[in-house]
Amino acid sequence: MKKRIKTLCMYLPQFHRVAENDRWWGEDYTEWTAVRGAEPLFENHKQPIKPLNNHYYNLLDKETMEWQNALMKKYGIDGQCFYHYYFKDGQKILEKPAENLLQWKDINMMFCFCWANGRWARTWSNLRGNSWADKFENKSVEGNGVLIEQRYGREKEWKEHFEYLLPFFKDKRYIKINGSPVFMFYSPASILCLSQMIDYWNRLAVQEQIPSIYFIGMNSNKNIYGMNALMLNAPHMVWQLGNSVDGIYMIDYDQMWKNIHKSKRIGRCKTYYCGVPNLDDTPRRGRHDGVVFENFSVDKFYNGMCDIYRKSLEEGNEFVFINSWNEWGEGMQLEPDEEYGYAKLEAVQRAQKDVLSDSGTFRKVEEVSFDENNTEKNVGNVNYLNTAKCFDMWMKLREKNISIVDYLKRYNAVHVAVYGYGMLAGHLILELEGTDIKIDYIIDKSRRRDSLKYNVLNLEDKWPQVDGVIVTIVDEFDSIYQFLKKRIDCRIFSLYEILSELP
Repeated sequence: MKKRIKTLCMYLPQFHRVAENDRWWGEDYTEWTAVRGAEPLFENHKQPIKPLNNHYYNLLDKETMEWQNALMKKYGIDGQCFYHYYFKDGQKILEKPAENLLQWKDINMMFCFCWANGRWARTWSNLRGNSWADKFENKSVEGNGVLIEQRYGREKEWKEHFEYLLPFFKDKRYIKINGSPVFMFYSPASILCLSQMIDYWNRLAVQEQIPSIYFIGMNSNKNIYGMNALMLNAPHMVWQLGNSVDGIYMIDYDQMWKNIHKSKRIGRCKTYYCGVPNLDDTPRRGRHDGVVFENFSVDKFYNGMCDIYRKSLEEGNEFVFINSWNEWGEGMQLEPDEEYGYAKLEAVQRAQKDVLSDSGTFRKVEEVSFDENNTEKNVGNVNYLNTAKCFDMWMKLREKNISIVDYLKRYNAVHVAVYGYGMLAGHLILELEGTDIKIDYIIDKSRRRDSLKYNVLNLEDKWPQVDGVIVTIVDEFDSIYQFLKKRIDCRIFSLYEILSELP
């Protein structure tokens, strides 16, 4: 009997009306608005894509989730990974479908969460973040282009977020590995307090008789502290963007699958693989930066799914992901449409039967890294990118007369130590001098005293208690944090985290 591999799909909860979308994009805006409004932008461009039998559903209707659950059971989809939108000060959006499912105990839909942890921004704002169809934007709404800001806070905010998630984690339908609920981060590298947050969440989990949380990171080609696994997010991590034609990027579907086939485990971290049924995000992006797959066929999708099921068997993985169940605005849906009917769902079911069943034929998959940055020898290399970002962010804050002191006061960090006496530390010391924040000492590998008036302690010294340690070696923060938390009981801040959390 072959090992059971669960097939999980990414799930977009954007198919219902919310007040924010009414304000930003127009009354009654949902993802269906963009899908219905799509236009063919080049010869033989198949738009708009229509759901089979005009099933433009509302995710707040219980019948919709019952229908989706029945489809999942019929075609071998084991669970849905809901995108979870949680922002500064606990603001949420598109949360109702998952909250409803939590109450509808009679719908036996297995699920987990992927925290889409970026901010939401307008497409015209030139700000990074989640954005939706620009053709529907209400440009009369004032602001700097940020619709919902993302800030992670500290223990208070982390606890509030954990407590929101806890009823889901304890639900018997929530997907777990050995009792640990699965929780994904869409962009873990952008959470500068991630090491401390997941340590804190795991402590809270143990208090709730949960052994730990099983963290999976997406969109990273290197190990990240605290992640139990990484997911090679397709198509975004494996496509090759070429030249655009009239603003639209045409991507070879065959090449994407070749890149997935050649990919291998990222560093020493368990790596899950992801299949893509198709892609055309012009309903959402329009003619500007839209991406369309060329040469798609259902048979190619079937062959690709067979390939990653084999890879997953060989590596002992618990999951295979599909991106996605219902990304209609990006043309990545498994749900039945007028063009292909149920064929993509049938392709998944057929691949499972041919590879995962006892009667299926297993063949070893050749593995070659598609990107030299994925090799273990490159994991952990320091490129000082965060140091450069720190300087840029710091200067922008200074231009607005915003000081680091404001952040430290917020967390009652009046007596602090500075870890690492380098470039950033020198600027930090100057900014804190003459303020209410007192630098009690500096921790550094060497006892360089030169003209520095502060006490410098090395790594072997006994460190007096302080309210917090500020780590200025920001590109090596995760490893330094692991060292510091064993030596001193106080808050540990990355200077980069402090700067990113200021207005």
